[in-house]
Amino acid sequence: FGAALRPLDRDDSLHGMTIVDPIAAKTALRVFLRNQRKQLAREHPEADWMIAEVARAPLQRLFPNPKGKIAALYHGMGSEISPRLLAEQMAESGWTLALPAVVDRDGGKMVFRRWDVEKPLKHDEIGLRAPAPDQPMVIPDLVVTPLLAFQRDGTRLGQGGGYYDRALEFLRARRSIFVLGLAYSGQQMENLPHEPHDQRLDAILTEKEYIAVNAMAG
Repeated sequence: FGAALRPLDRDDSLHGMTIVDPIAAKTALRVFLRNQRKQLAREHPEADWMIAEVARAPLQRLFPNPKGKIAALYHGMGSEISPRLLAEQMAESGWTLALPAVVDRDGGKMVFRRWDVEKPLKHDEIGLRAPAPDQPMVIPDLVVTPLLAFQRDGTRLGQGGGYYDRALEFLRARRSIFVLGLAYSGQQMENLPHEPHDQRLDAILTEKEYIAVNAMAG
């Protein structure tokens, strides 16, 4: 691997750090990145509504008629940017909403279930808030993901469970879906460790800008 791992425009202890093994690199990075994201959350409490505003134009361009389409978001935890305002905005535009649910912890299986905002969420197999098991499973057109770090080429570093990577690989083998990462702009990095099974983002949405990764996202 051999490349220096460092966040952009931030002076920190990872500058100049070189880790050869991608798995070890990810483990070391996640410790740092979780702390960094907590700091970014304190610095930018307005990020959730700013992201909702930034999202308006690109989502309208990409999905001019979203009625009947399904958007899978997530239930924000800890320092993750909450997509709740974005979800409300999308529902008003006609999107059907869904949330992820881990149904097999040992097998690493995550599905998406329809999200009825009037019904209480339940804890899934790993303790995350998700629609109850009686809610129908769906195949989304758009998946909005949290992350710990990203590159402008679509490389995403998640929490380490691999649930999104497996779910996205499964979905992409069956149909075209659009994957959008939500992040603070300060989560952009260079030279993130990347493995063949890691699923790339089609675009990234921050409190400052929409970043199109490929032609489909433009």
